[in-house]
Amino acid sequence: MPTRFRFRLPAPRTAPADGLGGRLRAFARTRSGKVLIAAVLLYGLVKAGAPVPGVVAVVDRIVLWLFLAWGLFRFGRYLVRRLLWRIRSKLLVSYLFIAVVPLVLLTTFFVLVGFLGLSLVASYMVSSQIERTAQDLLTVAKGSLADLRLDAPQLERALEERLAPARSVHPRLAYALVRDGRKLAGTMAAAPEMPSWLKAPGFAGLVKSGKQETIRGVWRQGGTFLFVDAPLDEDLFAELKRRTGIGVVDTGGRVEKKKAGIEVHLGKGEEERFEQQIDAQEGGPVFFSVAERTDWETGKTDLKPMGIRYSPQALVRRLSPASMDIGDALVKAMAVVGALFLVVYCVALVLGLMLARSITRSIHGLSVGTERLRQGDFAHPIPIHSRDQLGELAESFNVMAHGIQDLLREQAEKERLEEELRIARQIQMSLLPQGTVGLPGLRIAALCLPAAEVGGDYYDLLPLSDTKMGVLVADVSGKGTSAALYMAELKGLVLSLSRIHDSPARLLAEANRILAANMDPRSFITMTYAVVDTAVRTLRYARAGHNPMIHLEAATGRTHVLAPQGIGLGMDRGERFEEVLEEAEVPLVQGDVFLFFTDGLSEAMNVHAELFGERRLRDVVEGAESAGTDEMDDTDDMKKRILAAVRDFVGEAAQHDDMTMVILKVA
Repeated sequence: MPTRFRFRLPAPRTAPADGLGGRLRAFARTRSGKVLIAAVLLYGLVKAGAPVPGVVAVVDRIVLWLFLAWGLFRFGRYLVRRLLWRIRSKLLVSYLFIAVVPLVLLTTFFVLVGFLGLSLVASYMVSSQIERTAQDLLTVAKGSLADLRLDAPQLERALEERLAPARSVHPRLAYALVRDGRKLAGTMAAAPEMPSWLKAPGFAGLVKSGKQETIRGVWRQGGTFLFVDAPLDEDLFAELKRRTGIGVVDTGGRVEKKKAGIEVHLGKGEEERFEQQIDAQEGGPVFFSVAERTDWETGKTDLKPMGIRYSPQALVRRLSPASMDIGDALVKAMAVVGALFLVVYCVALVLGLMLARSITRSIHGLSVGTERLRQGDFAHPIPIHSRDQLGELAESFNVMAHGIQDLLREQAEKERLEEELRIARQIQMSLLPQGTVGLPGLRIAALCLPAAEVGGDYYDLLPLSDTKMGVLVADVSGKGTSAALYMAELKGLVLSLSRIHDSPARLLAEANRILAANMDPRSFITMTYAVVDTAVRTLRYARAGHNPMIHLEAATGRTHVLAPQGIGLGMDRGERFEEVLEEAEVPLVQGDVFLFFTDGLSEAMNVHAELFGERRLRDVVEGAESAGTDEMDDTDDMKKRILAAVRDFVGEAAQHDDMTMVILKVA
């Protein structure tokens, strides 16, 4: 029987029936779960005030923190798997990391670089303004003290005249002329003392005297000192703001030097005038500038922080050469390049998203389609959105699904046909003799093994009277259903004719006449029919083109063949068939054996395409008889020996024809 093909689909994956609660209960039964429960209970006891050793409490907290970290790790991995399960999500995230994130980082980097660059330039310009102002005050002090007559009655007026140009720049300019520790003239409330650390004839810089901070220029000539101070106010930075657009918004705060670096703390200015100026500043980035400051009493230097605000566009415009006037053009060019870059990147972003959507849509369709295939829905087509490699893959899946659908239909049809053939085989086997059929004085054994589900071999034992029995073996050309149908027709025909014709030749001639009129010209039937008469102890037989009978004589223990002439049924319509057909008769001698068989035995073929042959079959019959007994089952023993010999000869080769035999032994 051929092996049946069955296509089985894997069962779809389903979530656990008990869900999250079942998983938690399963985790609680593990060693880790028990440790976690014990740690939580112990933590509850600690919080409730139970007397728990400190070491135990610390270990308990460490265990809880470890479980928390492990739980967060597992939860994070679960979220990543859930969020990135779809290919679309993975591609979009990859696209974000490859394209969007670097763009943001580069943009941020260049913005920061530009901001820091311009801020450092603004900071330098502010600190340079303070240094330049200090040098200007030193120059004013030196020039004002030169050739100055200290005994002149109009000393203060002379100084005012010499300081007038500086006062036009710094309206709140203050000065003091000191000789031998005594103030000779000046607008300062108290003359500064000359510090011991100052050795040079002049000094210029930002100084801190008590709580006051001023820009100071000092020049010494002999024992005479001229102090010129300019406060840190809006007038000091007004010219800088006019020229560069840089405004100082805060002059308070402090700078702390630490191991990790310098920390700058900005605070509001101390004077109300300056605070009002801070509120009136224009918008723009805020940064800080640092100027070196000297403590007038000790000579120690530190850093003075100042908050600044500036307009990047105005600063770039003012930094560009005035004669070339390229500031605005440079800003506009940068704006155009930036806009063009943004447009190109937006186009690339849209194209990337479109490509990602196209890829992921095709992959999603494949995923849904394969899931439907896995569930057994082969009629669901996968939509084809593009004619690329993924589109061809989707089309291949559709073709495969259609092929599987056809295969399943063919399988169902094949199983239906196999079931019908199985029923046909049962019906065909029921046409063969059932139960015990025989005559007194005869031992009979029979066998029919179809090569397919149904076959064309047929044997029958027909009781004709108390002392007569018809024995026939037939073989319809071909195999399968058509041969089985002809075999069924032959059985009905023989059953009818055996009751009319006592002569085997006459029965075969009449059967040929009926069959030849209805059979396919390409088909025919070979048949041997014999009538056994135990009363007169004879066996009359005729052969319609069938294999000869093998007759084993008990007296000699040797076999010979009985082969009267005849042609197959259906090959001729009557005249030629009856002319060729012969009928013969042999006596029934006690111990003689008659073997009726089909060519499925004699023409059994092994893997080397060798035939079993009638000679081997006769040798088996002779050997079986010499090794047999006088028991009633010796014909069955001969049948088994013949079948075993044929199968040993054939080996692993497939059975290519039906095998049928009937053994008669005269008791």
